[in-house]
Amino acid sequence: MIDVLPRESASTWLDLVETTPSLVFDPAMCRHKWGALTKALPDITLHYAVKSNPYPDLLQTIAAEGGCFDVSSSAEIKILEYLGIHPSRMIHTHPVKTDVEIERAVASGVTTFVVDNVDELWKLIPYRHVILVMLRLSFIAPDAPIDLSRKFGAPVQDALSILDVAKDSGIRIDGLCFHVGSQAATANTHADALATCLELCKKVREKGLPEIVRIDIGGGFPARYTGEPVDFESFCAPIREVLTNVPDHIQILAEPGRAISAPSMALVCKVIGRAKRRDGWWFYLDDGVYGAQSGRIFDGMRYRMSVFTSSNEQSACVFAGPTCDSVDELGRYPEFPVLNMNDIVIFHEMGAYTLASATHFNGISPPSVVTRALPDQVQEHRLSF
Repeated sequence: MIDVLPRESASTWLDLVETTPSLVFDPAMCRHKWGALTKALPDITLHYAVKSNPYPDLLQTIAAEGGCFDVSSSAEIKILEYLGIHPSRMIHTHPVKTDVEIERAVASGVTTFVVDNVDELWKLIPYRHVILVMLRLSFIAPDAPIDLSRKFGAPVQDALSILDVAKDSGIRIDGLCFHVGSQAATANTHADALATCLELCKKVREKGLPEIVRIDIGGGFPARYTGEPVDFESFCAPIREVLTNVPDHIQILAEPGRAISAPSMALVCKVIGRAKRRDGWWFYLDDGVYGAQSGRIFDGMRYRMSVFTSSNEQSACVFAGPTCDSVDELGRYPEFPVLNMNDIVIFHEMGAYTLASATHFNGISPPSVVTRALPDQVQEHRLSF
């Protein structure tokens, strides 16, 4: 979706930033999304996925809300440590880790780790007296466009044998976890996977293995890139239904990332160049796929845009980023206002997997970040492509 607005009204955004490109982080939006998901998942401990966006102000906002954190590296642990967040609020969920990574995480005070195969168990044996482990299982959501259960996750049928090996090795596996995939359209797979885990807990007890006392239902809670807010209450209804069957001694965890971070940031860009070519006008922006818009390549994202221009002329056009790589392309449109130099373009819902995966390719720095309240969105003229 694209909103076209008068060029002079861009000052609402330009007043927020010192330069372009800049990401604008809104703590109030972050708190709102965190609160909405917390309400929709009562009695579930939320661990924000730091990999989604490690911006310190965002992490501090979640910490102030009483949130916990899902980390995947010792570097992420250090960010949280620097902010004064205690390691007891962290779980290390990367299923495959180097020996050095494990050593550093344990030295930092993190005590929960994740495995999904026997070889990972061997790495944890030296620390078996000071850590607890969750076993990650594979559940694939057919309605999640980004599959996270192909690369990681043990088949459910292998769970008991892995738990057996862990017991013989002196490693305490006290939890099960899964991640159905990013941007799930429904929570049906979350619910089915949780129900399967509860059945597995019964089998674990029957076999005399150490009892499972926590289940982590992962992430996959969606963000909307069309401007329509997610109704977390409705989305999480299938999960809440299964939660009624969870025994009192089992704690439930979750790892939201994109659902919290995406709507909390917007990207302010400007047109730094333009050229008339065979396939229409090309508009070159000061951010692209090697910057905050890497999600276009990694996740196939198309971000909602607000364009501020005084142009009335229409033409086919191509948006491109600032690097010299031909891959750095941001979208083609059969009809679009012919933008002028220094016209302003805003990309919305830009908090997830943007800043986190930006690079310095061509020596071009990622966007700067400021913490401000995002302006109210005023629709002037909307185009659909």
